[in-house]
Amino acid sequence: MRDRDAGGAAPEHPSGCGAVPPPGPDSIESRCASRAPVPQNGRFPAGTVFGDWRLTAFIGRGGSGEVYCAEHIALGTPAAVKILSRAEDRAKERFAREAKLLAKMKSAAFPRFYAYGASGGVPYYAMELLEPGDPPAGSGEVARFMLGVCSAVAELHSIGFVHRDIKPGNILWRSPSEPVLADLGLAREADVPGRPDLSRQGHPATLAGAGTPGYGAPEQMERGEATAASDIHALGVLADTCFGGKPPRAWKRIIERATSSIPGRRYQTVRSLVRAIRWRNLPAFAMSAFAVSSAACAAVLCFSALRTPNRPAEQPPDEVEALRWRAMCSRGEIESIEERDETVYPGRRYPAIVRRRTNRVEGIVVRLDAKTNVFSRPVRLEPGEYRIAGPGRLDADLSGPTGVVVRLKDCILNNMTEKPYPDNGIRYILEDGAYLNFARMDGERRPSGLDSICDGAKNAIRFRGPLTADGLKDLQLLEEKLDWENHLKEIR
Repeated sequence: MRDRDAGGAAPEHPSGCGAVPPPGPDSIESRCASRAPVPQNGRFPAGTVFGDWRLTAFIGRGGSGEVYCAEHIALGTPAAVKILSRAEDRAKERFAREAKLLAKMKSAAFPRFYAYGASGGVPYYAMELLEPGDPPAGSGEVARFMLGVCSAVAELHSIGFVHRDIKPGNILWRSPSEPVLADLGLAREADVPGRPDLSRQGHPATLAGAGTPGYGAPEQMERGEATAASDIHALGVLADTCFGGKPPRAWKRIIERATSSIPGRRYQTVRSLVRAIRWRNLPAFAMSAFAVSSAACAAVLCFSALRTPNRPAEQPPDEVEALRWRAMCSRGEIESIEERDETVYPGRRYPAIVRRRTNRVEGIVVRLDAKTNVFSRPVRLEPGEYRIAGPGRLDADLSGPTGVVVRLKDCILNNMTEKPYPDNGIRYILEDGAYLNFARMDGERRPSGLDSICDGAKNAIRFRGPLTADGLKDLQLLEEKLDWENHLKEIR
């Protein structure tokens, strides 16, 4: 069996999406049958006995254990035996917890659990022997593959656990059409929507850096905060990997939402992600149905118009949003601190500002009023300067001609534009408590100089801002505290 502890990439196998490789000289099945030595030998030679299991071949090792092919001494049943390679008490506790969790998982979406024990003081557990395989590539094959993996993740979430390490190397195959989610070594109890009795509300799984870079969600890799949304992020990256980073249109929106670096904007449950996958072709089907019925509908509408008295027309959606935008805007003076020097005096709680230069211009102030404001229609800004004033959050497709300056203060801006920077025409100035997020820009179009605050479904550096005004305030207080501690360290 190949799991995270095996380490390294799966060997290349003959083509065939999601196909389990046929037995060959390097397959796990052949290793068990032949007891042949492998290039990387483990600590225990072939023939070593752990309980009722005799080791036959070494598969691989990781940070906490080694995995071997084995067979039952009396029955000859093949199995994979995972052996703890660390002697610390905490490592033993985690290993026992991993085995206990796997024993709970009764569905076919996980490896079958056989036994747990210790031999010579070394803990081990035996489980079903499975083969690695290649992830699928076609849209239909990827859908079936993802639905199978999602069923395993949903079962894990149903008992209040998150996996935290979903990736191709941890998905094994029982048959060419049956993926199995393996390696529960990083699984932990955490926040799971809909299960307050089983989740640790307010206490997500914490272990900064736990997981696999590129698959682990930003909050998981940077701050150790893992929830159900973190697993959904990894599922989105997994689907993107199946398509080689170039998903078809039916999958693109699904992957972008699932991999958003803002947890609240992802699918909140695996069930929601499954629904999106099942109905991914609905928009195309709806357009086809609309095209077929448009002629008949036009005739009916024309007939109805002749028989129906004139009524005041409703305002189009774009006009309604235009009115909303104008209501949020007011003309006034915008003041921004362009430069300031600070001197720290021992014994004072906050540093004293001894000099600052401000910039005052006439412009438009957009007031968010501590709300989340969402605009589905693009907003084109006129030339000039704008202040987006928080607290609050703005989700909008903002663009403008060259010469537009947008100053952000105490707010979150999710710019939904797809125009490359700087073709978008806006120059951004970020002040205290401001976070800028380009939700639809990929890594190749990241604005120069803003890498640390920009986002996108495939960006290497992702948005780390809060989702609410209260969260923004808490983050600001934390930043002030950390800045002050750094100042004290410099003085000392």
